[in-house]
Amino acid sequence: MNTLIEGELSVLFEVIQRIHEAPFEKGLHRVATNIRIDDRRDQTTTLTSKLESVNKHLNQ
Repeated sequence: MNTLIEGELSVLFEVIQRIHEAPFEKGLHRVATNIRIDDRRDQTTTLTSKLESVNKHLNQ
């Protein structure tokens, strides 16, 4: 299962920490969290623009 989020890196790290801690607050004793960061700074790309590109190619 994957969850995609986008935003300012400092804010995202806070969100990731809250997400990671949530199962412990429910009584779980072990949590595995995998994080992949795709940080591209030479152009602006959003999740919406990526979806639009995929849909464009699917409709060709």
